[in-house]
Amino acid sequence: MNNENLRPFNIVPPEEHRELSRRGGIASGERRRYLADLRLEMIETLAGYDLARETREEYRRAIRRYVREERKKRRQS
Repeated sequence: MNNENLRPFNIVPPEEHRELSRRGGIASGERRRYLADLRLEMIETLAGYDLARETREEYRRAIRRYVREERKKRRQS
């Protein structure tokens, strides 16, 4: 491993830090979507399409519920 090319964020200019953080956020989102799709494909393969559809709907409902609760917490703060 070559550590000579690594620079700590505290010496990187703010504009570059912002750009690197933005790229990291985009890559993180892509990876999360990829893993979510992979997880659903595995469920479909292992448990059958009907169960996967039910699981997907439950998963989406749970996410919506979580987002609503988080928004409510932020408003109350």
